[in-house]
Amino acid sequence: EMSDFVLAYSYFDNGISFLRKKHWEEHYKLSLKLFDLAARCALTNGDIVSLKLLSEQVIAYVRSYEDKLNILYLVTCSLAFSSKLPESIEK
Repeated sequence: EMSDFVLAYSYFDNGISFLRKKHWEEHYKLSLKLFDLAARCALTNGDIVSLKLLSEQVIAYVRSYEDKLNILYLVTCSLAFSSKLPESIEK
């Protein structure tokens, strides 16, 4: 069986598009989960631009460092995979 991360990303992206303007305040856990899962799919698909956009939002709105860890890991992985190891170490 093969996983379809492109389709999964589109589901998470659609979920994100249904969120209201103040979703980080009103639906924090849902927002964090949708953005985290979409970022994981983006990394798996090699969509670094989407990963960057998603991670910037998460980093801007998270309430704790622990909530930021998953997205920082994904960003670090993307930089390492892109042969930007020195930059990934800085993150």
